Amino acid sequence: MLFDKVSNTWKITNESDDLTDKNITKVDSKEKKELNTCIDIAMEILTTSPVYLKKTKGFYEAVVKNGGTSFGITIEGSPNPKSDEAIDFSNTYDFSLHETYPDHNATIGHFSFNPTERQLYEYEVAEDKLNPIDFDRNLLLKFNEICKQ
Repeated sequence: MLFDKVSNTWKITNESDDLTDKNITKVDSKEKKELNTCIDIAMEILTTSPVYLKKTKGFYEAVVKNGGTSFGITIEGSPNPKSDEAIDFSNTYDFSLHETYPDHNATIGHFSFNPTERQLYEYEVAEDKLNPIDFDRNLLLKFNEICKQ
């Protein structure tokens, strides 16, 4: 179990098992992460994007109200699946946003950062296409530095 202080009250913000922990990165923590790896920077590109911030504003509270415990990001694919603890290989950094419940996770969105195109995308399921979305392009400097791109 993971506890976080929310409005001066300690709350359970995540509950998991070893397999889930291996594939999920907790994103509702307020701690500033060090950007030391390509996956760290790709995650920062996603989690600071206006679309992601809008999608997740008040999201934790809504999930908990519906009986969930938290929300998180699963790293579905990456160019370095072993070191990034991704599910599979991909030329892009592929993420899914999900709600966490005691008996299941419900995926509610898919995102992809393409390092070759230097673009973040949101996957539109109904149209089966990737739509480019805005992000902090200053993070590309750090990505280039760390990832030697």
